[in-house]
Amino acid sequence: MKILAIVAQKGGSGKTTLAVHMAVCACRQNLRTALIDLDPQGSAHDWNESREDRDKLDAVKAGSGHLAALLKQAQAAGADLVIIDTAPHSDSAAALVAQFSDFILMPCRPARFDLKAIGSTAQIAKLARTPAAVVINAAPRGRLAEEARAALEEQGIVVVDPVLQQRAAYSHAVIDGRSVHEYEPDGKAAAEIDALFAYVRQVMNI
Repeated sequence: MKILAIVAQKGGSGKTTLAVHMAVCACRQNLRTALIDLDPQGSAHDWNESREDRDKLDAVKAGSGHLAALLKQAQAAGADLVIIDTAPHSDSAAALVAQFSDFILMPCRPARFDLKAIGSTAQIAKLARTPAAVVINAAPRGRLAEEARAALEEQGIVVVDPVLQQRAAYSHAVIDGRSVHEYEPDGKAAAEIDALFAYVRQVMNI
């Protein structure tokens, strides 16, 4: 069983959107996938509850104190992949998640305050000695994404090749409990998630 954490200390970076889309993508590739929502807002769990019963994922909302037990349950149930959605502004919980995880994806918008804040998340991963990489999220058209990539790489932070653009499909899909693969399976957003998940499968050896 592999554990993928979605972590960013800054709110509004797109952690939950990334977590739910990656979870559906994994399921579509026949991986037994569990989704653990550690954010008190419970957005990922609520999204899953809004799905049709036949489409519901194996998802649970919990506090970080229950993480170890939940991971044991997932392993006993034969999960191939566990995706953990985390809360912003929670150093202690993020540090705990980092210690349990095999890989950390750090979503970051290509904006000044986001780029400045991602350093603290990268430090949490470094202290836990857990491999981590930034995925540039909600990138507008133009050069901002590449400029952000250069700025992050100058700090020694790994940035994945796939970039998630600012697309309406991501917002429209989750309104009624879908993913972009279910909303627009041949669209550009679905292709971006596929590319990102292919990267994750490779680096995590799934």
